[in-house]
Amino acid sequence: MSRSVMRAICLEDVAQIYDFCQRLKEEHARMSFTDVETEAEVEAWLEDPSIYAFGTFEASGVLTGLLRAKRGQGNKAHSVYLAAAVHPEYRKRNIANELTLFALEILKGEGVKIARTYIYSWNKASIATIEKCGFTYGGSVVMHEYDPVTEAYIDDLIYHKVL
Repeated sequence: MSRSVMRAICLEDVAQIYDFCQRLKEEHARMSFTDVETEAEVEAWLEDPSIYAFGTFEASGVLTGLLRAKRGQGNKAHSVYLAAAVHPEYRKRNIANELTLFALEILKGEGVKIARTYIYSWNKASIATIEKCGFTYGGSVVMHEYDPVTEAYIDDLIYHKVL
């Protein structure tokens, strides 16, 4: 297996990140990256000083994992909200765990004191990953949304990690 590289995203990555988000949309992933409609939205991440974005790339340059951290404003600037995903063809390779820990170290160096994320209660893989990264369960948004497929309500689980 080729060695991967973790780094901040840059303008040259925009098209590949857009394609990555569209792939997640095709598989009906339920997370914020599927809201991306244009490459311009990804470019806006690079222009927004409150957004930090990191990727894991194969030696060949293929994007395999993506993490975005949105920093709070004003008296919330000590915190970030995380969203992360791994390309479907690269899952179960510890990419999300390694990318999250990499990003948290950089964010800590930027003065971030706490990272938070919300995870759907059915998403066992993401729960396992975030707990492996040292996040603590802090509560739930009970009955966050209704899923007509399962005819059940889904909770959003709130996790945090003090850096």
